[in-house]
Amino acid sequence: MASTVYEKLVGILDETFRVEPEVIRADATLAELELDSLAVAELAAMVQDEFGVRVSGQEVGKDSTLGEVAAVIGAKLPSAAVAGG
Repeated sequence: MASTVYEKLVGILDETFRVEPEVIRADATLAELELDSLAVAELAAMVQDEFGVRVSGQEVGKDSTLGEVAAVIGAKLPSAAVAGG
């Protein structure tokens, strides 16, 4: 389920990028969460470390919503990993 991916992304945004949890929403763009291009690239690297998948700048950018990012990652994961097990 993509919610596991989403929850991990929320944790990364909170812990690494210091985004306040109350402003993190699935429909918020990365730009609205104050991630610039460099931070988006850093997030992509962290996604690769955390989930073992690569996301490109064509798939995820400052105008992508957090929900879209989670969906891109979820689509690349084996179904067992998406379900959290």
